[in-house]
Amino acid sequence: MHWLLQDRRVRILAFVLLLALALALWRGLHFGIEFEGGTRIPVALERPVKDAAEMQSIVETIKTRVTKFGLAQVVVRGVGASEVYVEVPQSDQKLVEEIGKILKEVGRFEGIVDGRVAITGAEILRSSIQTQAGDVQWQVSFAITTQGAKRFGEAVLGKANYPLYMFLDRPEDAVVVAKPEEIFGDSVLPESEIISSLNEALRKGNESIQVFIVQDWNDTRAALQKGERTNRTQAVVSDSFGPEVYSDLEALGFKVVRKTGGEMKPSFTSGSSNRFVSEWPAVGLLSAPTLNPSITQGGTPGLQYQISGAASGSTPAEKLKSAQEDTKRLKSILSGGELPTNILVGSVTTIPAPLGAEFLRYSVVGAVGSLLAIGLLVVLRYREPKLILPIMATSFIDMIILVAIIGGFGTIDLSAMAGIIAAVGVSVDAQIVVTDELLKKGKLTTTLSGVAGAHRKMERAFEIIRNNMIVAVVAMVPLLFSGLVEIMGFATATILGSILGIALTRPAYGAVIEHMFGVKEEEKGVQAGASA
Repeated sequence: MHWLLQDRRVRILAFVLLLALALALWRGLHFGIEFEGGTRIPVALERPVKDAAEMQSIVETIKTRVTKFGLAQVVVRGVGASEVYVEVPQSDQKLVEEIGKILKEVGRFEGIVDGRVAITGAEILRSSIQTQAGDVQWQVSFAITTQGAKRFGEAVLGKANYPLYMFLDRPEDAVVVAKPEEIFGDSVLPESEIISSLNEALRKGNESIQVFIVQDWNDTRAALQKGERTNRTQAVVSDSFGPEVYSDLEALGFKVVRKTGGEMKPSFTSGSSNRFVSEWPAVGLLSAPTLNPSITQGGTPGLQYQISGAASGSTPAEKLKSAQEDTKRLKSILSGGELPTNILVGSVTTIPAPLGAEFLRYSVVGAVGSLLAIGLLVVLRYREPKLILPIMATSFIDMIILVAIIGGFGTIDLSAMAGIIAAVGVSVDAQIVVTDELLKKGKLTTTLSGVAGAHRKMERAFEIIRNNMIVAVVAMVPLLFSGLVEIMGFATATILGSILGIALTRPAYGAVIEHMFGVKEEEKGVQAGASA
């Protein structure tokens, strides 16, 4: 068998095979949730992206959020122009719900003082975000840029002891519709003071979020009907209302956003001269610390800021767990930054790990079974049992290299596995083309003209293979850039398999067949006879 390594085509293939094996050992093989188990969360964008750069920005933002939440090996892929798939190697229902909360937030952070935006999320230094969670209170601290600090100083000038309303995804172009008991609750404050505090907290520039407290729905509906709105106007509504309210709001042109009774209830804090809203989950108000007079007198504000909130729960353990979850979620959202559009989390697909392993086992069995079936058919066709080894070995090498490349640099999902198996079939087809050109009724042509004809046939075989490869690549390129995740893996595997075959495995297979059936020796003998 030493003649195998003497052929340059075989040596090149052996070298690439060793590189592929080394790559698989170094980087490992990454399989999709279809084979490892996990959860796929589809995220629909409110509007299509403008271009590939915007989609990549969204993908990176979402990946940063989920990674900062503490999950490794997260796969985030854009699908077309208006959807993103998030795949995590976890199937715990509570964890999936937490990830859903992270994903549905746009991530628009704003700090507002007296109706003026003093700080935004774009000015936060992502690497500076720190969290602290206790059974009483949670805190998220961060630093801002020098330019951000300058703008903050200008906004808070002369606003000593004013609350700094810190919002995450404050609704734009919206109204709030709530029941009296949710807004007033058991507060001892006068209702007029509560409403005044809510209006002050919701003021931003020349616009505000109007609050409607429902005493009689017919009266409220009439009042809502008089207001101006666009097709994007939201109605932040308590989920304690009946279906009639939601139907009427939608008929009026509102986009209904339901919130729980707990989220609809605002919290109040006493300031130096009055009470103000400190938290209101329904509108994204995280906290409202008061401004220290030292930073409102024209001095240079600090670069470090803090968001805090009360831990919720009935026991210290529950409060600590809630605080940890709140800080973890907030850190992940602030770290990822703001998304350019609103998003909607779709129906989740979960595959248990044992089921995924079973899918992988079936795929491997299917691939090996196809190789054995192909080998049997080749033997029956050519009546040459020794052909089965080079054909199966070549196809197996094709499979190993493809698995190493796709699994090392990307992810082997169901479509990629289908592409790998299809590539093996294309490989065998090309080998049959080579074999057909060299063999005739199981024997090689051995005359001088026959040897020359054999070489011509080999060239013709590779011309056919090249043409097939070009057709396959051209056919797969539109699928590769289609944005459809379900077929991109198939297209990638098919293209790589075609290029790998024409460049490496088909030439090596031709060399093996030449040696096995004596083309080299026959050629030498005929050339020696011709010289004599």
